[in-house]
Amino acid sequence: MPARRPSPRRAWRELSHQDRELLSLTAWEGLDTAQIAIVLGCSRNAVRIRLHRARARFERLLSTAEDVPGRAVGLTPAAAPRFAALKEERS
Repeated sequence: MPARRPSPRRAWRELSHQDRELLSLTAWEGLDTAQIAIVLGCSRNAVRIRLHRARARFERLLSTAEDVPGRAVGLTPAAAPRFAALKEERS
């Protein structure tokens, strides 16, 4: 019997709160790194590094999950294109 793969929703939940926050601010709120730096009270470079690492962790979790972008992680139809754009950025 093949091992059961985690769903994208589960992969999202497995991310740390900080990773989910960064990815949400970028993908769903549409903020750039400078705006996120203001919100989080850190440098723009720190945001870029943290965002890169959060995307890499999410990608690792998704690589074992079914590829159902957007809908499976509970995105609204309006947010799904931004989620797809986020995936494209990482490619």
